[in-house]
Amino acid sequence: MHIVISHAAAAGPRCRAASATLNLPHLRALLQRVAAQTRHTGTPHSLTPLAEHLATGQAYPDGLVPWAAWLAQAHGLSQSGQHWALISPCHLQIHSDHVAMQDPDALQLPEDASRTLLAAMQPYFEEDGIALHWHSALTWLAQGPVFQDLASASLARARGQPIDAWIPRQSAAQGLRRLQNEMQMLLYTHALNDARSASGQVPVNGFWISGTGSPLPTSAAAHVTDSYALALFAPTSGPFGLISPHAMYIETLSLSALRDDAQAWTQVWQDLDTEVFAPLAALQASSPAISITFCGEKGARTCILGRASLWQRIQQAWSTPALHHFLHDL
Repeated sequence: MHIVISHAAAAGPRCRAASATLNLPHLRALLQRVAAQTRHTGTPHSLTPLAEHLATGQAYPDGLVPWAAWLAQAHGLSQSGQHWALISPCHLQIHSDHVAMQDPDALQLPEDASRTLLAAMQPYFEEDGIALHWHSALTWLAQGPVFQDLASASLARARGQPIDAWIPRQSAAQGLRRLQNEMQMLLYTHALNDARSASGQVPVNGFWISGTGSPLPTSAAAHVTDSYALALFAPTSGPFGLISPHAMYIETLSLSALRDDAQAWTQVWQDLDTEVFAPLAALQASSPAISITFCGEKGARTCILGRASLWQRIQQAWSTPALHHFLHDL
């Protein structure tokens, strides 16, 4: 069982300071069993961030991690030969020299508003051979042949950032870029956006495409959803992050880390300690092999839990490693 935690090491000074004071007894108990460690290095220029690359078994080309197909499979939507993408409604800010995306979470988009926008946009997608399926307020599923082998940048690369470098420029994406322009015109005069503007909220005026790619054959990877331990966490509901058959991917620290909100970041860690690490700590005598990967923006560390050596047990009797010990250099 592999657990990958995005933004476990935060870049902001407030969250980094808070990491030294985290009190996570269940995670600490698990870290007493660290038998080996592996360090990973990423690049800020890849379409797929390091955390997502590690959460998918390092088995997929850059920009072709099939998050959408996995999610469609989990909800019984996917059929053989189909190609999928995640669609994230968002607010795009047009500047004189670049376009930036406001973090979609800041939209605070309710379900009914999200469904209204999807219904308005759906006919235009269908004209381009793309079927839309509502999944959650900020995550829709799109299915169509245009997504076959279409590399796309993770939403994590674009949220709260200039997006020009991450927009798909392949010839196959030309129709999608045109569709984006059409949706900007459609949404500019939509009544829902008029109401949002009147109440001081920014309009939804665009969408982001990510999570494209085709899954490997089932035999190529052991599906983590078959693990009795991971069944504790209802993986198909995606309560902590996106669904990967290779790992339990936790991204709930991301928003507070990006905002350098130490209080919220600390609270998420405490929730994870109760909801994720406590059940695993209780099962450690009978649970399968567990690896935990802590990710920062440029580096990550995988801790492999197992039976510690005699010397390690002696060391642990005198000093229990705190989480900061594993995060400080990421």
